[in-house]
Amino acid sequence: MLQRFKLFSFRFYLINFLTIFLLTGCTHRIAEMISPNNLALAELNPKIHFKQEVMIVRLTQMLDRARLTTKERAELLFERGIIYDNLGLWSLARYDFTQAIALNSRMAAAYNYLGLYLLLEEDYDGAIDAFNTVLDLEPSYDYTRLNRGLAFYYSGRYTEAERDLVSFYRADKSDPYRALWLYFNELELNPDAAITNLAIRSKLLSKGFWGTTLVDYLLGNLTLESLQLKMNARTEVNTVQYAEILTETYFYLAKQALKMNQTKEAHSLFRLTVANQVYNFVEYRFALFELLQLRTNQTTPVIVGKN
Repeated sequence: MLQRFKLFSFRFYLINFLTIFLLTGCTHRIAEMISPNNLALAELNPKIHFKQEVMIVRLTQMLDRARLTTKERAELLFERGIIYDNLGLWSLARYDFTQAIALNSRMAAAYNYLGLYLLLEEDYDGAIDAFNTVLDLEPSYDYTRLNRGLAFYYSGRYTEAERDLVSFYRADKSDPYRALWLYFNELELNPDAAITNLAIRSKLLSKGFWGTTLVDYLLGNLTLESLQLKMNARTEVNTVQYAEILTETYFYLAKQALKMNQTKEAHSLFRLTVANQVYNFVEYRFALFELLQLRTNQTTPVIVGKN
């Protein structure tokens, strides 16, 4: 899921058994998907970044040579920072965003990026402060509610995460990624309700998003084979769109595997998420974060249905 940063310019009553059944059905054949014979990865041509690299050169030349107002310099630094971020050069991006804020302290979008970097470093308080600043400057900055919700989620403050993730979901109920993040947070609070709510919300999701297919799979409406067929039919292999679909697919399957305490499978799926190198997707960023958590034994999954 790509965050849209601003630039210039029926009811179901499910018992615990059904919850376990659905979750288990989503993950019991994951090993097949990540086996060498079935493994799917996007092999992208390195030239896909050529235009972005040229733009970095041009922006750098302007910053070095042009006579710029303070506001213009801040805007150019911000734009270069976005390109660095898209290329996975996060340290360079962070430096540019910090410099932009030093020149213009009201750049809400720059604080949003800095908050993400702080979150990925496990500086939860610093991240939340940055996201609070964004919302103080621009209360309608939608994706900051997701990011602050994730800061609460990953720091174990699930009730506070719920408030932000519910607000983020309500802003666009057709977006499956909003429903998915809310679902994973609700699994921590009430697993039975999480499944029920996801099923209800699935009826409002747009078929234009690949994430809607992932929701169908997590609900047990698709087999793994059907999911793979739909994925391969949606776009050509070895394209940017294919890499994006794989990034999302591997990440959410990894999250579900982790919830079932299938740590080995989750670890492999998070690594596959990262392997597709879609640096500016939420799923890429947090796959790296989840891998760090697994390596340092800080993640203790709550097994659904376990008392």
